Amino acid sequence: MPLFGKKKFDERSSEMTRRFMFKETLGTGAFSEVLLAEDRETHAMVAVKCIDKKALKGKEETLENEIQILRRVKHPNIVHLHEIIDSKSHLYLVMELVTGGELFDRIVEKGSYSEKDASSLVRQILDAIAYLHDQGVVHRDLKV
Repeated sequence: MPLFGKKKFDERSSEMTRRFMFKETLGTGAFSEVLLAEDRETHAMVAVKCIDKKALKGKEETLENEIQILRRVKHPNIVHLHEIIDSKSHLYLVMELVTGGELFDRIVEKGSYSEKDASSLVRQILDAIAYLHDQGVVHRDLKV
């Protein structure tokens, strides 16, 4: 079985662009880029995390652990991993598209929340954290 148990594609430019229409960059990180994409067959909008394998060197175990957790968890407030696709140079995580931006940005933009709205947000976050803890997962990088 290939590394990470994913489907194998040889070329990003051919197989990935045949399968997905890439729209825009949603975010970038140290060794990955997240792109908004439309599945050409289903027309579903997804987020595709494109991980550069060269930049990943030495971090494979951490990524493998993250993937195993994403495969295992099913919760309405935790992003869903649809599929993993492998190419020679990149690993692609096809994920649920989550809209609405960062919570921190929303808090700053809104300025203040009523107690009712704030308690609803906190409840959703705590429900997701409790679910992860019940699954034996500790997030270790929570951000608002």
